[in-house]
Amino acid sequence: MSLRFILGLGIGDLHKGFPDITGEFQENQTTVHKFKGSLPPAPEVDDLQKRWQLICRAGKSSNILSRIKVKATGTTNICEDNPQLIYQYLNESMRLWLSSEEFYAGIEHNFRNVVDAFGGRDRCFEVFLEIKDSENWHLPWDAWKFREDYKNCEIIKSPSQYRKALKKATTGGMPLPSRGRILCVSGNSDGLDLKQDEKSLQMSFGDRCKLEFMQQPTPEKLREKLLEDEKNWQILYYGGHSNSNAVNGWLHINEADCDNTVTIDYLKEGLEKSIFQGLELLILNSCSSLQLAADLVAGGLPLPSMIVMRAPIPDKIAHDFVKSLFGYLSKEYPLFLAVRKAKDYLQKWESQFPGASAIPVLCQQPTFDGLTLLQLKRDRPLMAAADDVVDDRPNNDISIFISNLMQRLGIGLATTASSYMLMGPILAPVANQIGMANHRQNKPLIAKLFYKLASLINLNYAQPYYNLAMLCDELNDDRGALEAMQNAVLRGLPDASAQISKLFIRKDKHQAALKAINLCLEHAKYDGVKAACIKNRGWIRFKEQQYDDAEIDFQTAIGLTDNSPEAHCFLARVMETKGKPHEALEHWEKTIKYSKSSVPEQEQCIQSAKQHLRIKGNIK
Repeated sequence: MSLRFILGLGIGDLHKGFPDITGEFQENQTTVHKFKGSLPPAPEVDDLQKRWQLICRAGKSSNILSRIKVKATGTTNICEDNPQLIYQYLNESMRLWLSSEEFYAGIEHNFRNVVDAFGGRDRCFEVFLEIKDSENWHLPWDAWKFREDYKNCEIIKSPSQYRKALKKATTGGMPLPSRGRILCVSGNSDGLDLKQDEKSLQMSFGDRCKLEFMQQPTPEKLREKLLEDEKNWQILYYGGHSNSNAVNGWLHINEADCDNTVTIDYLKEGLEKSIFQGLELLILNSCSSLQLAADLVAGGLPLPSMIVMRAPIPDKIAHDFVKSLFGYLSKEYPLFLAVRKAKDYLQKWESQFPGASAIPVLCQQPTFDGLTLLQLKRDRPLMAAADDVVDDRPNNDISIFISNLMQRLGIGLATTASSYMLMGPILAPVANQIGMANHRQNKPLIAKLFYKLASLINLNYAQPYYNLAMLCDELNDDRGALEAMQNAVLRGLPDASAQISKLFIRKDKHQAALKAINLCLEHAKYDGVKAACIKNRGWIRFKEQQYDDAEIDFQTAIGLTDNSPEAHCFLARVMETKGKPHEALEHWEKTIKYSKSSVPEQEQCIQSAKQHLRIKGNIK
């Protein structure tokens, strides 16, 4: 079940106030409640915001080289000697403004009640801030006490008017060719180390996405790349210098004496084509790039999501942000939560650069369903036979040769029963391995072919059915995923149903998940598999607020295997929800004891456990 809030500021400004603010609560993208409130004038916020921006541009708040390209005649006559104090005043004034009675009573109080009713402070949700005047995007909205209290939400900037992007049609539920493809553009790097950005991309996505790098292109080359590439890109990343004024923004894409900048207007045609072909995220890791987001909106480009900077950002902080962001995305965190966690990571820089953690900004349309990259790491990988050796990135020529050979062998084996029985157990793992290699390379049709070939060569082989189920899930083919999972279970792999049920629960497809769980419990022989399936059933009941039944399931799962961190985590949350924090204590402690931070769900459990234990004084 997805939760989101949409906060519409309406018409107004800091000097006149915002008299007609709306707050909207959506459950699974359907409006359930709508509230009204207002904000009074706050001219002091406007004054402090302008002073802080001037300090940033003058470089007074840090001696770390920034990703802004400043002309020799740039403003430097700032007389502020204490940037930390200026930003502290700005933050406090912004927080005081957002705590005004008319806003809290009409909007925030209702938001808090809804979140507390749907899981409390551990709940993940989005807050869309719809603003008519893009100037108000520059304000430090992160200062809002509501955001501070709910660590798994993020404030997402959104225009007040938008349209959903039209995408190129596909057949058979296949993803667009752009899926999993990332174009990385390195612009003017004078004084910057952009190799660090590229290294972070390679470490997080290099073995599972198609990365292409452009070094300091001309405006024409970049425009042609967006217009002429037939597959195009799911993510467009830019690192380097940029700048903006009151009218528009521009990127310094190379270090030539002329023809070295580019604007959104110049790239508009190429971006329109890219969006049509599946471009979903634009990352501008450069200074003051928030103006470029405003230019995109003004140009009517329906880009689903952007990550930009609302002020100059020092180079080291820019490195830290993208390294953290890509790390969370590679663990399959939702985009908004990955941004929030990456911003929280920047808080270590606040003493040197006030407001560092609030510089990155996520802009997104509420119509966007969310970023999904193929072949990201899962807590359960694709399954090979125990003695298989899997090469994630096989030589293309060898892969094609073996693919053709296996197709011929498969046809021959299908016609010769004796060969079929003798060679099947030997060749099936090879076909499964080729399927896995193509699966990781974003070639779902070939992967599906070889998974099915492996299952035909050896009728008792469970692993290709499991992998086929994972592939069907990624392609949103629920029926195919369930059918393949059932075949894996019938061939002695009941833990497949536990994994698939988890995938269905993540998508709020509870009926499909329950079918998988029932199948698991019918065939599972081992307590660990039974515990996983019962825990998943409790997860569904918890999400549906059937807390008593959920408690029974989690207790049963723990009785079967006590070292399940997710079962302890869920049981602790149930106890907290039922007003039994003392009984939750033991399970929060075991959550930390048994969890592994490398697994996304368990990392979230660790953070929840630490937060609750810290409140109770059990850890520092």
